[in-house]
Amino acid sequence: MSKIKEFDDILIVGLGLIGGSIAMKIKEIDYSANVYGFEKNLEILKEANKKGLVTNDKEIDLKNSKNLLVIFCVPVLSFKQALNSVKKHLPSQNIIFTDTLSTKTEIFNTLSVEFSDILDNFVLSHPIAGSEKSSLYNSKKALFEKKVVVISPHEKNNQNDIDKVINFWRLLGSSSKILSYEDHDFLFSKTSHLPHVISYSLTESLFKNLGDKTFDFSGGSLEDYTRIASSDPLMWKDIMISNHQNILESIEDFEESLTNLKALIKKKDEKSLVDYFNRVKILRDNSVKSDEL
Repeated sequence: MSKIKEFDDILIVGLGLIGGSIAMKIKEIDYSANVYGFEKNLEILKEANKKGLVTNDKEIDLKNSKNLLVIFCVPVLSFKQALNSVKKHLPSQNIIFTDTLSTKTEIFNTLSVEFSDILDNFVLSHPIAGSEKSSLYNSKKALFEKKVVVISPHEKNNQNDIDKVINFWRLLGSSSKILSYEDHDFLFSKTSHLPHVISYSLTESLFKNLGDKTFDFSGGSLEDYTRIASSDPLMWKDIMISNHQNILESIEDFEESLTNLKALIKKKDEKSLVDYFNRVKILRDNSVKSDEL
């Protein structure tokens, strides 16, 4: 694999599923940089060190690094605490920050108000990859292959830093798309956050009514619908709170669609039901076909 690199040192803050998968992929491609971990759970840090994913097994001082990438892979509402904890170990220059967090406006506002000294060097990014299974032990080196990473530049960023972050994700197997942080949070409230709301609420409703019989007579599709209800509760609590306005509006839009369908069922309107299902089927089929081209 190519030895091309942009950074001499890489610090991964948070060694869960995403942070661990980044470290695994870096190791696989033989990226010639020193990889360090920063993790509040020292047992996890030691385990990552044993696996050869990070160089250190305790807190590390990187103040003398000449070319450092710092990647935050923590829950959204833990970002401020994580940054405060790690910042004292970092150099004041020759550093680029990025993240893998699922909401962006909260992070941008925190940086603007409380960490303006590093705002210029912080390139917001979000790999569209993950699993309902969390923790270092579920990390996968192929997690980012053929995936999309959303880059959310802001006016304080310079293009060279943006390009370096894009190239880093490319080396991990991902392509990049650009969205403003506001558009990112609006879009993902509908395509990611709302589906999780639906999955959690559907699962709760099913178990409330069916209990242990919930999956006894499912043909597999129910497991697919509810799979993401097994996702990390802390991470999704943070997402719901940090992007609450967009998510609430998405729920209201969904409730309107559900109410319309409920009315057709209540009226036993056969023609309208077939028309509705056909229209939605065509919308999805055409969209999936265009994505495969």
